[in-house]
Amino acid sequence: MKSFKYIYKFKYILFFFYFFSFNISAQEYEGNVEVTPQNIVPEINEAEIIEEVIINENITNEIIIDDLPNNNPSWIGNLSSEDGGLGWKMWEGTDSLFAKFLLEELPVGAPSPAMRNLAKRLLISEAYQPSEKKEEGLAALNPNGQPLDIMEYDAKFLSLRFTKLASLGAKNELLQLSKSVAMEDMVGELAKDSIYARLLSGETDQVCNEVIDFSKRTNETYWRKALIVCQLILGERDAALLSLELLLAELNSEDNFSELIYALADESNKIEFDENSIYFKILIAVLPGKQLDKHRLGLEPSGLSVVAQNINLPWDIRMLAAEKAVLAGSLSSNYLGDLASQYKFEEEIFSRAASESNSMEGYKARTLLLQAAARNTSFIERARFLRLLLDSADKDLIFQVYAGVSMPILLTVKPRPDLIWFASSAARAGIAGGNYELASDWLSVLGKTIDLDYEASGSLLRLLPLIAIAGEPLPIPFNKDQATDVWSGLSDNFTRVDKEKRASRLLVLLSAMGIEPKIGAWKDIISNNNLSVNEKIPSTALRYQLHDAAKNNRIAEVVCISLIMLGSKGPSEAGLVTLNAVIRALRQINLEADARKIAIEAAVLYVN
Repeated sequence: MKSFKYIYKFKYILFFFYFFSFNISAQEYEGNVEVTPQNIVPEINEAEIIEEVIINENITNEIIIDDLPNNNPSWIGNLSSEDGGLGWKMWEGTDSLFAKFLLEELPVGAPSPAMRNLAKRLLISEAYQPSEKKEEGLAALNPNGQPLDIMEYDAKFLSLRFTKLASLGAKNELLQLSKSVAMEDMVGELAKDSIYARLLSGETDQVCNEVIDFSKRTNETYWRKALIVCQLILGERDAALLSLELLLAELNSEDNFSELIYALADESNKIEFDENSIYFKILIAVLPGKQLDKHRLGLEPSGLSVVAQNINLPWDIRMLAAEKAVLAGSLSSNYLGDLASQYKFEEEIFSRAASESNSMEGYKARTLLLQAAARNTSFIERARFLRLLLDSADKDLIFQVYAGVSMPILLTVKPRPDLIWFASSAARAGIAGGNYELASDWLSVLGKTIDLDYEASGSLLRLLPLIAIAGEPLPIPFNKDQATDVWSGLSDNFTRVDKEKRASRLLVLLSAMGIEPKIGAWKDIISNNNLSVNEKIPSTALRYQLHDAAKNNRIAEVVCISLIMLGSKGPSEAGLVTLNAVIRALRQINLEADARKIAIEAAVLYVN
C-alpha cells in the first residue's frame, strides 16, 4: 500500500514538472503562430548583387594589372598603351641580352621628331622585362652538389634608359621615370646615373640642390665630382676650384676630369676636350665663354636645347642651336619663334627686308623674314615674306623646322586665287607641319586653276606624291595613278640624275606605304646611268632580323632595329633599302602613324 502511494506521488510530481516547463516555454514566444515563419537568411537585393560583382571584377582587374607575377616582372614604365605606349608585351620573344644591345645602339641625335618620339615612347612604355636568355647545358652547382643561388634577374636597364632619355632631351619624361623607381632601389650606381642624366637634360637647379645635400653625407669621389660640376654651373668658380684641390690632394693624381675643370674655370681654349665625357656634355651647354661656342653646336639634342634656352649665351649661338634642336624634336617650334622675335633690327630695315635678307647669314635672314611676315598687314606681302622664309629654310634643309615656326602666321593668310604663286609652298608647309586641313585648302586653290596656269599644274603634280604618302585625299580631279606618276611632276630644272634619285625615292616611299605605283612608273626612271647605284645599306643580318621580328610581332625589337637602321642622320638622308624595310616593318606591327611620319620626313625635301 505504501509503495502504491510513493508511485502515485512520483507521477504527480512528474506531471507537475512537465506542466510547469510547458508554461515557461509558451511564455518565451508570444508571437502570432499563424504568420509565415521568418527566413533566417537576410533578404538579397538583386541590384546590390550586380553592383558587388562589378566591384569585385574591378578589384580583380586591378590586381591583375598592378600585382605582376614574379616570373614576368615589369621593367618600370609610366606610359600606357592608351597614351601611346608600345604595350606590356612589347619585349615578348626578345631575350634580355639582345634587348640591351639594341638599346645601347639606339641613336639619339637624329634630326627627326618622328624618330625621337618613337624612341622616347619605347623607353618609358609600361612593359614586362625582356626574357632571360636560356643557356643550354648543365646547371651550376656548389661543392656540395646543390644548385647555386643565381643573382636575381633584372632587365630593367634603368641606367641605360636614363642616359638615352637625357640625350634625347626628354627632361620631363626622364624625371617622371625616375620618380617611378622605388626610393629603396634608387641607390648606388642607379642614383648616380639618374643625377647625371638629369643634369645632362638641363634640370640643373633641383638636381644641384640634391647633389649638395648628398655631398654633405658622403665622401665618395663620384659625388664630390658632381658637387664640383654643380658649383661651376651655379657660378661658384672659386668654390669649385677649392673642392677640386681637396679632391686631388686625396687622390694624389690628376685625371681628365681635373684637366677639364681647370680649362673651363680658366676659360682656356688650349686643351682638346673629350667630347664623349659626360662632364663635358653637361658643362659646355651651360657655361659662358666665347671659346666654347665652337663646341656647343655639336652637342646632342639635349645639349642643343639647353644651349638654346641659356639666356647667358649670345643670341646667335642660341638661335643656331634652337634650329638644330627643333629639327631633332627636342625643342618646340614655338620657342624658336619666340627667340627669333627677340632680335632687335633697325626699324628702317623692314622696308627693304627682302633685299637685306640676301646679304645675311641664313639664320639671321630667316629671323628678319619671319619678323617681316608677322609685322606686315597686307595679305600679299605677308605671303611673299613667308615664301622667302620657307625657300631659305628649304635651301638649308630645315624646311620642316620653319613650317612649324611659321604656322601661326601662315594660318592668318587665307587661300585665294590671287595667291596662286604661294599655294604650293603653303600646302607643302601644311603637310610638313602636320596641318592637313590647311594643306587641303591651298591644294583646292591649285586644283581650280590647273587648266589655266601651267606653273600651278606643275606645282600640284609635284605635291601629289607627298599628299598620298600623308594619307590625305587627293584633290579633285586627280587619282592614284597621277599621284604615283612622279616623273611627270618633277621640275625640268633638275638634271636627269637628280630626277632619277628623287623619283626613285618617292616611288619607294609610296610603295612602302601600300600605294602601288602605276604600271610603267619605274620604267621611266631606268637609264644607262642608274643600272647600279652606290648606297649605304644596313647589314644583311640586321635587315633579316627586322623582317623576322615584324613577322612575329616583336614590337620593341622592330622599333629598336628600325631606329638603328635609320641612323643618326634620320629619314631625310636614309637610303631607299632602309626606308622600304623600316616603313613596311612598322606598318606590319600596327605602328602605321609612326611609319607615315617617317615617310613624310623622308619625302618632304624631295618635292620642291
